[in-house]
Amino acid sequence: MAPQDPRRGPGPVAPVHRIFIASALACALAYAAWGLRQYARSGAGLDLALVVLAVVAAAGIAVYLWSLRGLAARLTPRSRDDAGPRRP
Repeated sequence: MAPQDPRRGPGPVAPVHRIFIASALACALAYAAWGLRQYARSGAGLDLALVVLAVVAAAGIAVYLWSLRGLAARLTPRSRDDAGPRRP
């Protein structure tokens, strides 16, 4: 087996990270739905506050997930033959 080129890139890190973040988003939305059901049953203000907090967390996670669109490209090193400055 030939040795791998160390400049090749991150491997499956970027897609796996997106999968974990999408899972966190799904869990936050599921918790918000469960909390809304609890609020409908009890009418307690704490249940409603937890629903609002879960929705805010889900929105933050969604924004973060959206910001990861070019993660694999940013993690993959460019070859030395590329012209132009390297972006961080």
